[in-house]
Amino acid sequence: MEKRREIFLSALQDKDDEIKKAAAEAMENLTARSRLVELAQKIASAPMLEKVRAIYAIGALKGPSVAEALIKASKDPSEDVRAAAVRVLGGLPDANVLAHIVEALKDASAIVQRVALEAMAGFRDARILPAVMPLLKNQDPGVVERALELAGRIGDKRTEEAMLYFAVKGNHKMRLAAIKALGEMDV
Repeated sequence: MEKRREIFLSALQDKDDEIKKAAAEAMENLTARSRLVELAQKIASAPMLEKVRAIYAIGALKGPSVAEALIKASKDPSEDVRAAAVRVLGGLPDANVLAHIVEALKDASAIVQRVALEAMAGFRDARILPAVMPLLKNQDPGVVERALELAGRIGDKRTEEAMLYFAVKGNHKMRLAAIKALGEMDV
């Protein structure tokens, strides 16, 4: 790690602004990575607000240890901590986290369910539909709206009946999501 730090410090003195910027970002990541163990411990045992801060601090990093810490945090007793962990998991460039985000759809908290649906926005995998479709019957309108938006982005014809229903009977956001989905869906 010390060799990396030396290279980054040297690159911060470079004449090229792009090199300087890359070195500054790399130095920030290296510093955060060196604190990963400490941040993971905070996520496990600190007060709620510190846990949330630690979750967002490690979210910019990559690697299995980051995903592991976030997956543990997604099981925290605090709704805010679970929601933050799921949100950050959704931003990781790791398809292996999808199963953990899908698991968050079963959370008792509508807030966590909403965040999980938003976190899955980048995944257009029809295999998640069986976990998403039951949420169209959720009591929380925000959960239903986000489930419709996600199902619509996937564009699978199996959602057509639900989209037809919500295009007529849903609130404004539900109708809008359903109409857009029907317009983009295969015939």
